[in-house]
Parts: sequence; C-alpha cells; structure tokens
Amino acid sequence: MKKIYLSVLSAIMALFFTTTASAATGEGGVRLITDTNYYGIQGYFTVPSDVFVSNDGSYIAFYFGFGDVCEGGISYNPSEKWKKFLNCGKNDPKSNKSMPLANQPNAGDSIHIKLVNNLNDTASLYINGIEAYTLPVQNAGTLKAPKKVKMVHTTQDNQDKNRYKNAAFSNVQVQTSKGGPYTTFPTNITPVFPFPSGKGDYEIIRSNPLATTLKAGK
Repeated sequence: MKKIYLSVLSAIMALFFTTTASAATGEGGVRLITDTNYYGIQGYFTVPSDVFVSNDGSYIAFYFGFGDVCEGGISYNPSEKWKKFLNCGKNDPKSNKSMPLANQPNAGDSIHIKLVNNLNDTASLYINGIEAYTLPVQNAGTLKAPKKVKMVHTTQDNQDKNRYKNAAFSNVQVQTSKGGPYTTFPTNITPVFPFPSGKGDYEIIRSNPLATTLKAGK
C-alpha cells in the first residue's frame, strides 16, 4: 500500500511541475483595447534595456492594432534585431511584411509609431513619420470602417528565457474622424493581463499607456 501511495504521489508531483514549467513558455503579453472605434492610433515607443531573446523563433514585440485585423509596430529577435512589421493576414504574404530597421536603436531611444486605417481594406504603418508599409487585409471587407484600437506588449518565449527592462509606450493618441485630429487614448481602460493565456513573467510598470518589464523564468 505504501509503495502504491508513493507512486501516485510522485505522479501527481510530476504532473504539477510539468504543468507549471510549460505554462511559463509560449506566447504571452499585456493588451489595452478600446471599447470605441477609431480611425488611427499613434504614439512613442521607448526601446527597452537588458534585452535577451532566445535564438529559437522567440521574439518580443510592441505594436498598435485595429482589433485583430491589422497589427503594426516594432519587434526584436536575435537574427534580425529590431525590425518594423505590419501584419494584416498571417497566411498571405501580400498582407504581412517586416524588415530590420536601417538604423538599429539603442536602449532608451524613442520611436514614433503610427497606424492608419485607410477605410479601403488597407492599413498604413509609419515609423518616425515615414511610411513603412501600406498593405491590404487578407479578408476583404474587414477594414472598411473604423475599428477598436489596441496597444500590446507581447512575447513568444520558447525557453522561458526572454527578458527586457522598461519598454514603454507614451503620448498614445487616437484619431476620432477620418483625416481628423488625434486625441489622448482613453484613460478609463484597464489592461488585459495576462494575454492571451497567462504566459510570460511580466511586471506592469504603468498600465495606460503600457510600460512593462519582462523577467526571465526562475
């Protein structure tokens, strides 16, 4: 009886530790999304310090988006370093582009990011005032009206080793009419965290606009 009890206890403990370890890897992040539809979103991104990302398909990314239709901003992985990207459809190369930044930023540098809904099933990404991409959506009809907008800090962390300190959005603004002025991102919104499923060891330094630190697994 004692041997059986110990065997069952060992199995339970093994399952617990396996679940705990696996829950710390994969995709995770922090997201702020509006309740109201807007035509554009812009703001400044402060490049974090102490960046480490595993060279295994892992990455960190900081971006704006129109719902789940288009997402554009800045990301980092060891092979390409810091790059700009616009993703309006993962399965269509016409709708998904990325390229390393010509001038690689240093920790603490500020990068202006703007994402515009053109209301014709295309979105435009601007980096430091220069148009990076204008891409069509993969699914026709999904970007012909204003959308909820979001700001996101996220990671794909395949070994639970990714880390950085003090990544931040600031002076984030939304566009309330086509071609109209920008106003402050709504202040009454709280972040969805953890997003999407509890992975990533994030510390929220500031909730709106987002500022975070990502810690490597213990």
